[in-house]
Amino acid sequence: MTSSERRNRMTLEDISAYWRHLRSSGDQPNLHRVLESIKTIDAAFAGSAKILSHHLSQEAWCHLRDDLFDLLIASFPGYFLIYEEGSEVPKDSTAPWPNSGTVEFYPEQANRRSDVYRGELRRLHPAIALSLRWCLADSRSTTKPADFESFFNQIKNYESEDEAEEARQLLDRLFAICEDEAIKSKKIAHRRWWQICSEANLTNDKRLKNELRRQLSELQMVWGAPS
Repeated sequence: MTSSERRNRMTLEDISAYWRHLRSSGDQPNLHRVLESIKTIDAAFAGSAKILSHHLSQEAWCHLRDDLFDLLIASFPGYFLIYEEGSEVPKDSTAPWPNSGTVEFYPEQANRRSDVYRGELRRLHPAIALSLRWCLADSRSTTKPADFESFFNQIKNYESEDEAEEARQLLDRLFAICEDEAIKSKKIAHRRWWQICSEANLTNDKRLKNELRRQLSELQMVWGAPS
């Protein structure tokens, strides 16, 4: 891992704080922080780290992940592909827009050209889905932030004060859930990290040792290294 990658690594605790900052400040997202945030949330619900995911409210973290994925597509130029559910062949401009499926997004400025970020079409913000649909219909597979003006206008403006207040209350509840869970799960994960570390140091089985080290790496990615 390079020093740049270490600086950009985002734990769940970092992500909840960063998400709150983006939502409250309106600042331009940082590409690598958004990418690392999405990777970490995905890792929290997969692999060895999944052992502790039952301590997390999946819907709240999925909402946060959706929000970050929307910002990724709308804020940075990139290349996208649309897949209908169950198909491995991307849609072209002549095909009808699928009712369900996935979008793959390749950020233009990502360090590794092989990096791909995926999301479900049904979970995209409607304004982003509509912009992608127009791009595809225009035989374009590349996007730029200017394509998503309607999305940015919608998240900045609400039709009524009641709607704006309801949105703020929802976000405040999500902030509280995610921040609280990140703090509590970090303590649990660090105890588990030390247990696995002890097992790895005691075993002479190379295969087991490598597996335990992999688990340590996955836990550390999501919750950070214990002090």
